Amino acid sequence: MADYVYIENYSKYGVMGISRRVFETIAQTATNRVKGATVSANKSRLFTLHRPIQAILHSNGLVDIRIDVAIKSGVNVSEVCLKIQEEVANSLMAMTEMVPFNINIKVASIQ
Repeated sequence: MADYVYIENYSKYGVMGISRRVFETIAQTATNRVKGATVSANKSRLFTLHRPIQAILHSNGLVDIRIDVAIKSGVNVSEVCLKIQEEVANSLMAMTEMVPFNINIKVASIQ
């Protein structure tokens, strides 16, 4: 797993690298903007820390975003998940421009 996505022809002065933490922060901010859902809390497990948002960077430049969310009781789960995917996709396109990505949502709990 790579730590950065490098964009080669960004400018004539060199390459630009975007960290996986940047993708995770963008996804968290976008998810929290959607009504009816919040990002699940960090969970500490034996020897590991489970992160509710994971950005996995592949060597071919593809970014997989995995988001664990808590959905409010009484809302349509599929509509909220679709809104989260759209919001995260729009935010990633606006901030990173040309990086290809997949967004996977996992409903971890109902509040």
